[in-house]
Amino acid sequence: MKFLKVLINSLLSGFFFSALLALLTLDLNINMQFSLSFFFQLTLFLSIVYGSLIFILCIIFYFIFQFFSGKKINIAFVSPSFLLISTSLLILLYLIIFRENYFLFRSFFSREVSSLLKTQSLILLFLAILGLFSIFGLIKYKRKLTFYLLYFCLFAAVLPYAILQRINYPKPQQYNKMAKLEARELDKRITIIGLGGLSFDFIIPLTSEGKLQNFSWLMEEGTWGRLESFTPNQPILLHNSFNTGKLPAKHGLVSTNEHQLLNFETTIQTVPRYVFFKQLTRLGILKIREIEPQTYMKDIWNIFKENQTPYYKQDWPYQMREWQISPEAETIFNRYYSELRYETNPVFNAIKEAFCRDVDLEAMVTKEREKTEPQLLYFLLPGLNTAERYFYKYSFPELYGEVDQDEINRYSTVIEKYYQYYDEIVGKYLAAKKDDELLVIFSFHGIEPLPLWRRYLEWIIGDRNISAYYDNAPEGVVFFLGKDIRKGYNIEGMKIIDIAPTLLHYLGFPLGRDMDGIVSNSIFVEEFRTENPLMFISTYEEHEIKSPE
Repeated sequence: MKFLKVLINSLLSGFFFSALLALLTLDLNINMQFSLSFFFQLTLFLSIVYGSLIFILCIIFYFIFQFFSGKKINIAFVSPSFLLISTSLLILLYLIIFRENYFLFRSFFSREVSSLLKTQSLILLFLAILGLFSIFGLIKYKRKLTFYLLYFCLFAAVLPYAILQRINYPKPQQYNKMAKLEARELDKRITIIGLGGLSFDFIIPLTSEGKLQNFSWLMEEGTWGRLESFTPNQPILLHNSFNTGKLPAKHGLVSTNEHQLLNFETTIQTVPRYVFFKQLTRLGILKIREIEPQTYMKDIWNIFKENQTPYYKQDWPYQMREWQISPEAETIFNRYYSELRYETNPVFNAIKEAFCRDVDLEAMVTKEREKTEPQLLYFLLPGLNTAERYFYKYSFPELYGEVDQDEINRYSTVIEKYYQYYDEIVGKYLAAKKDDELLVIFSFHGIEPLPLWRRYLEWIIGDRNISAYYDNAPEGVVFFLGKDIRKGYNIEGMKIIDIAPTLLHYLGFPLGRDMDGIVSNSIFVEEFRTENPLMFISTYEEHEIKSPE
């Protein structure tokens, strides 16, 4: 009978923790309207795994505590003391998980939402601390039942208020009024080259050794600096923030996947981290499928299209679905990696594919550029990311302890040569640059070594060959070169969301006040800043660019 009582109280504790995780999940899905029925469905779903886990842990800890206490502990079918201890400790565990998720996904939250979430977490923290202090205060207190009733009445009254914070999420802003802006005839060109994974940790040493002459030229003749990114470091978030000058909290594109829980009609786009949520696919109770997210937010390319400005853009997601390595790409690859052309390591094959894809993508861009001569050009090459993720440890073996010396000798220059290939691309566009052209070269993020705990995790359930990652959004790089750009200037504090408003200002467009990014005016020469004051409109969502009739 006693064991049954422990089971019942443990089940209640597991259900409570599942409800907290359900609340966290809904907190992260900023595009969803709160539904009480779905909240309970989600709680029941999470109880299958997380509730069961807490259920088992509560049973184990109860009998461990009883064993070391050295006395028989009575317990009721619904034990106030058991639930007081378990809910207080589970709230503290949840708040740790919540904190990590909040900082990871903070780009999702506007100031208003952040305020609601802080209120929510403070309410839960208050309940947990009150519960823990009460445990010690009730040891010699005779009228415990009265206190329990008061505490759980307070608990029942305050907990819904914490949930209410999610219900109060602001609804998406509606735009109705459509004002007109006069189209601008542009007399400037812009070429934007994204080179994924560039990091000054490699660029500065290699330029000092004379191995990246074109990057060195950019630093001497233009403005350059580190580019601040944000988390979560996912392509859909970075690209839309780059193109709109807005964080995910405003542009609303947060995922290219939707997650279906069992056979629920409602799906979610964002799942909590640090609780192995996606591993539920292995149990067959979670399905993940790709979607094509819809947006109604204008980006700079929509603005240029309305302005009838010819442009060509080739970035993520790439229009190279059916692709095979071309002979030309393989020739270039063998030129850079001649000593590894017969390498059989399957990981190196991934590098070859990424490199050749970059070559073919750049060749496609060159062909289109020569054919259409767009006024604005933007393309992104992502291959360096792959090389750095797998071969970082051979460039910095001292950070990893024991690394096979033969492998170091064989692979230590893999990343260096990839940088040299990118340097060659930079040189190509420097040579073709026109006087009225602004050249922008950037990377969304850099790279950093995988911490020890993450290496063990990858070894167990991931890819054991990975040695570096960019999940924490290490700083990328940015270079500007043009007649209106300061020479040899090191800019500080520039962010991804600053590039769109800076380019709009350079071309003479007004800035939307709803943009999160700002104009990095310090990159321009004094004459340009004097002749081109900042202009603002409320938002491009309420304006349409029309050519004069």
